[in-house]
Amino acid sequence: MSLSFKVPIKNLFYMLSYANRMPDLRESLAEVEDDLITYDFLVELFLKEVRYIVSRGTTKNYLAKVEETSTPSGRILFSESIDHIMWRRPSLVCEKDEYTEDILFNRIMKSTLQALYQNTGISGKLRRASYLLTEQLFHVQTIPLVQQVFTTIHFNRHNLYYQKMINLAHLLFTLQLLSHKQGDWTLYTANISDQELSNIFERFLFYFYQREQEHYKARRERFTWDLSGNEYLLPRMETDISLTHRFKNEKIIIDAKFYEDIFQWNYGKPSFRSSNMYQMFAYIHHQPSNHKVRGILVYPYNGRHVKEEYLYTDKATLEMRTIDLSASWDTIKKDLLSFLK
Repeated sequence: MSLSFKVPIKNLFYMLSYANRMPDLRESLAEVEDDLITYDFLVELFLKEVRYIVSRGTTKNYLAKVEETSTPSGRILFSESIDHIMWRRPSLVCEKDEYTEDILFNRIMKSTLQALYQNTGISGKLRRASYLLTEQLFHVQTIPLVQQVFTTIHFNRHNLYYQKMINLAHLLFTLQLLSHKQGDWTLYTANISDQELSNIFERFLFYFYQREQEHYKARRERFTWDLSGNEYLLPRMETDISLTHRFKNEKIIIDAKFYEDIFQWNYGKPSFRSSNMYQMFAYIHHQPSNHKVRGILVYPYNGRHVKEEYLYTDKATLEMRTIDLSASWDTIKKDLLSFLK
């Protein structure tokens, strides 16, 4: 059964700002009218940050550079130089530390600018501005942008002024994987895998509940199997979100599930996905007996609103909920917080 749904751009920006831990972006979006929030709007924010960095001065660092030279300096690499010595060539291979701006932060900045001026989907004005800024970074190489590049970034007091630019670059990269048309974005494309979509949805819910409520402590919880034997081959059992009440023996376990269809079908009859239920049931089973536990499977709404609750014991329930990502952001926020009541 093939289904799809659209998400307003503003909502998608909000989701990714939570998933990528960018509170500044959420605050800036809150002050902008919905119809003014476009991909170009985000590009403008990014270019503003790039101009600030260029005017302040790009950060530099020492990088090891290996080169063949007739005037040795730095460290001589003898294993690489042995052929030169044997054949009496007037050169050696040396490694030296070079103080340069050609580092990862600036490579991400330039590579994002390059992707923007090559993107025919944004305005000509923004493409030209991106190209001109790229020209100011002529000592910096470009790199292929992948999700893993952004996870290797570490900030300190010397490069903290890059943080907003990097976050916006990450957001722009993620949005490039999602197709858009007339203000709404589909979350199902050939360019992004189901696992990546699920990760975005999971991170969004985790950081939303971590930030937007105070009664529960949000964390991921790992359990051990009550089995003896070769533990190496056992799958990891870890929750997406465990919300432990700060003052009561209460816990809510939330598992984010992202599917085009929340149901499995058998001879035309829909039913909840058994693998999801078994997984949540295992989490509930591993909780202390003196805790009141709710296990909630959360799916994005895709044609049918679901709010079902099944009683396991007098202290444990298994629930299924949907959240409509096409609703207004205030409604989404209200509905997600209502899951905790």
